[in-house]
Amino acid sequence: MMRLAVLAGLLAAGTAIAAPPLTPPEDPQAREAARLTQDGRYDLSVPLLETVLARRPDDPDLLTYLALALRRTGRPAEAEARYAQALARDPEHLPAIAYQGVLYLETGRRGMAEANLRRLEALCPFSCPEREDLAREIALRR
Repeated sequence: MMRLAVLAGLLAAGTAIAAPPLTPPEDPQAREAARLTQDGRYDLSVPLLETVLARRPDDPDLLTYLALALRRTGRPAEAEARYAQALARDPEHLPAIAYQGVLYLETGRRGMAEANLRRLEALCPFSCPEREDLAREIALRR
């Protein structure tokens, strides 16, 4: 499935894994939650994302945004559960695979991050931003 890439400086300085698009983009609360996340206002985006997810619990994009916000607020276990939910809904969700890989690196599970990179290599044989960004993150942490 082809996804539009909305670049966001959501990770550590120098990293810009593509953030997922919002579907449907006309949902104003979802747009605001994504904007808050992209602006680094994670403490504000988490409750708003949870509200939107109550209406759309199976949306892998929203689950990925929530996982990212949870990870950035120091809640890695909750973030990991949300990445797993996003990938259960869409096993080929490129941003979720890449962000989950970064979470694995941050929590000392390099082998699992490398497994996510292999998944991205299989899904993007000719490259994609998520694959390149996770590869760069792995290389930076050698």
